[in-house]
Amino acid sequence: MVQRPVGRIDVPVSSLAELQLSAETLDSILSHIGHLGVQSLEGWDAAATTLVEGDRVATYGSTDKRVDPVDQSQYDTGKGPCVDTLGGEIHYFDGTGDLPRYRQFAQAAADAGFYSVVSFPMQLEDEVIGALNFYSTERDALRSGQREEGLLFAGQAAIAIHNAKEFSALGAQVGQLEEGLQTRTMIGQATGLLMAQEGLSSEEAFQKLVHVSQNANVKLRDIAERYVKSWEEKVRTTEETP
Repeated sequence: MVQRPVGRIDVPVSSLAELQLSAETLDSILSHIGHLGVQSLEGWDAAATTLVEGDRVATYGSTDKRVDPVDQSQYDTGKGPCVDTLGGEIHYFDGTGDLPRYRQFAQAAADAGFYSVVSFPMQLEDEVIGALNFYSTERDALRSGQREEGLLFAGQAAIAIHNAKEFSALGAQVGQLEEGLQTRTMIGQATGLLMAQEGLSSEEAFQKLVHVSQNANVKLRDIAERYVKSWEEKVRTTEETP
């Protein structure tokens, strides 16, 4: 076994923190992570991530499209290191032995030109969210110390994925809040116009908007927007009249 210099993994792992989540899709984030992993772990030629989404298992972020059919063969049969790693342990196929359970997977991997595959569980607390997988054209490609390095990398990748999903969810929440604020602003403007034009109280003006909305079967915000636009049109017409 070849002993790799200590610390080679530090730069790729630290660069995970620099991912610009606002500008990245989940697939491109995982592709970036995979490229960093291949850069870090000597002897490995490609990487991809297996993610669990409810009852569905899928591959994201492949650095080499040849791995996609290899992964799919595992998902179809439920047999292979990427699938087995979802149980929470590292699984390594070195391509030197004949494991009956992996026979179909081994053939699919060989057809794609890969003879070693190692899969590291991606875990957040007690939940395994996926597996970070590396593929090599060598047989028995795993070097000394790479199990520990791979686990460290998978842990950091899991956090990056979690943060990406949290960022996406936060973005959706912000969008909802912004829409809610715009709705409140529009209704407030329409209420103020009715108060000024018809001498209504704030509650009376609001109830009138609600009544019109219900009778027309139109959203309250849309009714409010009609009142505001109608008033703006009247003002513009008045200003344009000599």
